[in-house]
Amino acid sequence: MRKILIPLLFIIFLAGCSTEGDIKIINRTDHNLYFTIKGNDYILEGSETFNPNMTISVSTGKQFLFYSEDYVEVDMHLEGETFMMKDEFYGPPDWVYYTETTLQAKPKETLKVYCDPTHAGVKLVNNSAEDILGLAYRTAGSDSLNYIIQSVASGDSAWSRLKASTDSDSISYSFIIEFANGFIDSTNYMNIDDLTVDEQLRIEFNNF
Repeated sequence: MRKILIPLLFIIFLAGCSTEGDIKIINRTDHNLYFTIKGNDYILEGSETFNPNMTISVSTGKQFLFYSEDYVEVDMHLEGETFMMKDEFYGPPDWVYYTETTLQAKPKETLKVYCDPTHAGVKLVNNSAEDILGLAYRTAGSDSLNYIIQSVASGDSAWSRLKASTDSDSISYSFIIEFANGFIDSTNYMNIDDLTVDEQLRIEFNNF
């Protein structure tokens, strides 16, 4: 019986066992992050007082007695209400921003992804009885109207990132909100100055 057990154990070792690696998302903004890994969607809330985090485990294949994969590639979508991934090769002010990337998850290791704020933002909260058709803005010195949020139903909310003001580039935003009943609010949110990185303007409508 013992002679049978020894070869059997050796075969089990050769067959290998499944391993996992961890991806830890660390939110260093005050607002929500949204990410997708392996087809699953996640929301990681922000905080003004600490850095929330979430760890996702992914399969890294099988580890054998004499061989194991160095890493597996994992596609990820990641963005936030005041955050986008950026390519730091070009440096400011020519950052290249993106929302899709590929990570290298290693067996029995934790890959940490730190998310520091990169943008300002605006959040539109529709607590009125009317649907909102759109939110647009103009910046001081420009006649161009930029639509950034569309179709916010009664009871819903939506958000958009905005370019943040800096010491060398101050931006003044004026917002226009159009409702399904024809009402247009173009006076209450005018000349909003100096929305800095990680600052989010909240526009909330209640019944009127």
